[in-house]
Amino acid sequence: MSELAPMIAPAPSAGTTSDPDEFQLPMSGLFADLELGRGSVQLADDFQHAASLAKLLVLRDWQRSIARYRHEVLRQFESELSRGQPDMGPAERLRMLRSTCESLRIDLPSEFGRQNLGP
Repeated sequence: MSELAPMIAPAPSAGTTSDPDEFQLPMSGLFADLELGRGSVQLADDFQHAASLAKLLVLRDWQRSIARYRHEVLRQFESELSRGQPDMGPAERLRMLRSTCESLRIDLPSEFGRQNLGP
């Protein structure tokens, strides 16, 4: 059975990482169409009527989580794009990713991939 163990460590969860005992209430209003690749947010009145500081803190946490998800997915996308070209170097893969994201109008953080290129 040990030969079925994964060869790489699983990616860390992109959700909250603060307190393992925290209890988060579900909130409706997040919509995704995976076929069209579109999403939207329409938050309920209970969020809209909350105190501004509470909303800012919630939005901050959501932005952090989404940024982690986004980074993971960009790495996956880069890997998928270069899958058929095993001898492609990191700089070439990054150029291909940047070009593809630009043509698809997907924002790519300027710092993305720099850690793989060296000094």
